[in-house]
Amino acid sequence: MPITPDPHFIHYGALLKKQKSYMPAGHLGTKRMGELAELAFMFRAASEGIGVARPYGDSHAYDFLVQHGRKLARVQVKSCFTKRERRQTGFSILARHRMKKGAGLAYSQEDVDFIAAYVAPYEAWYVIPIEALEGSISIRLHPGLCPGRKTRRSGGFYEAYREAWHLLKQPEASETAPLGMTTLSL
Repeated sequence: MPITPDPHFIHYGALLKKQKSYMPAGHLGTKRMGELAELAFMFRAASEGIGVARPYGDSHAYDFLVQHGRKLARVQVKSCFTKRERRQTGFSILARHRMKKGAGLAYSQEDVDFIAAYVAPYEAWYVIPIEALEGSISIRLHPGLCPGRKTRRSGGFYEAYREAWHLLKQPEASETAPLGMTTLSL
């Protein structure tokens, strides 16, 4: 007789947890969805030719160190798996330190260099420099818009960072050298 899993329990690695009544069947939970977004980031960054390293432990504000050429950057991955975009407000992603109580603290340039925000229903990535957040903890994304298009909707200015993987890469020598001069890379 085959063993059938109990639908009231969710399997988390070696642990079995009772599924919360408000969660739909097959729902993975926010922690697991975040882990899936981190895996997706590693795959996409590596596909772009960017080296990816994960620091040991959870004590850093960033999830990954990325390298391209001699450029290193600290990246915090955030994600949204909501199936429906709200017409006026887009997809909302919180870019903040996780706190037990309270609103949380905004990331600063001392913490991370980039937020990599993933909107799963559109399979869209936003590579946003931390300076662009200007201390805000809420990012509103509109992947249904044409890339790079400005909008009056709140947060539409982040569209310039959609699929901006080049920001994690070292500029080509021809992009940084004065006219008529070249540089040697080691």
